[in-house]
Amino acid sequence: MKPFRWILIAIFLFWAALGNFILRAWRSSEALEQTRQNLLLIASNAALLIDVSALLQVPLEPEGDRSAAYQVVSSQLEAIKQTNPSLKYAYIMRTTVQPGILQYAVDADPAPQIITAQSPRSLPGDKYDARTFPEMLKAYTEPAADKTIKADAWGIFISGYAPIHDSSGQAVAILGVDMEAGNLLKLQNKVSFSGLLAGGAFFIFLISLFGVLIRRSPATV
Repeated sequence: MKPFRWILIAIFLFWAALGNFILRAWRSSEALEQTRQNLLLIASNAALLIDVSALLQVPLEPEGDRSAAYQVVSSQLEAIKQTNPSLKYAYIMRTTVQPGILQYAVDADPAPQIITAQSPRSLPGDKYDARTFPEMLKAYTEPAADKTIKADAWGIFISGYAPIHDSSGQAVAILGVDMEAGNLLKLQNKVSFSGLLAGGAFFIFLISLFGVLIRRSPATV
């Protein structure tokens, strides 16, 4: 009877672990999608608030942050961050002659405790390799948001992007907003751990079943 008891215990553990895995995976997916939709909405609305004429006058060089045009757009980004406290960064990028390489036009000042040697405020003209961020490049044609959590020199974030159009309707830049993704990453790690538990419970079930079959097999002469 004991071998069958172990099989029943293993089956129970497996289904409990599998149910926990499915529930956590669903919660993680829902949280990620809700965050993406929120970022899409924020970026799309924020892009409409930018003074495009001032943006186009920002010199794309390090000293450009001293220009009056930069201060105008920077103050608009700051207002967007204040309206949406969940945002860590808000910035505007423009294209370069290199495919997949963007350059900063305006980067709103982050909180003082964030400015470090590893994550300083970016200056006009600073290049950014966006080739591993397909949604960022896609934002020149339509609003987009990262489908996965991304990490760079600034930290672990999930971001939303939207095109900024001039008076003729042409996309001249993209606006990006970053939200810390630490909690989302924790959810995803819990999903992975739950998957390992389910796999371990299934392995115990197989071992128990194999032991029963060995015990019940006829003895060889």
